[in-house]
Amino acid sequence: MGIFGIAKRGFGILGKRSGTIKSVKPAKNLTTKRNIQDKVVKAVDEGTRKGLGGATPSPHLKHSASKTKRDSSKKLKAYSYKYDDLVAERKKYNKNLKRKVIGAGAASITGIVGAHGVAKHKFPKYKKFMERDITIKDGKVKLVPKKKK
Repeated sequence: MGIFGIAKRGFGILGKRSGTIKSVKPAKNLTTKRNIQDKVVKAVDEGTRKGLGGATPSPHLKHSASKTKRDSSKKLKAYSYKYDDLVAERKKYNKNLKRKVIGAGAASITGIVGAHGVAKHKFPKYKKFMERDITIKDGKVKLVPKKKK
């Protein structure tokens, strides 16, 4: 490979473009975030209005109010995120617990059925007893052979 081949390869690598962005996923819980933001802004504005009693706010007070809005909404959103994470974690734990319970139930049923089969094979008296129905005749409980279907 000559010098031109190396140059072509080098420029070919540099000339590659990144892929086109086709879609962007929206962030999670946008409505919740927006509702928190709106409530905080409304509360701070209302408190400022009541505190001033109709007077015009100074630039320093406006800056302080906007800083309060920003800090309070961030704090409340953080609580909201923590709550959402805890709920998701609890849901996942419950789902895994249900799976374990169902698996244990299935295993125990399989064991019982297997033991029943082995007992019928090993013990003829057990088989004879298990393949009978209970009936009541003249006030007495009796074991009768099962009817074949």
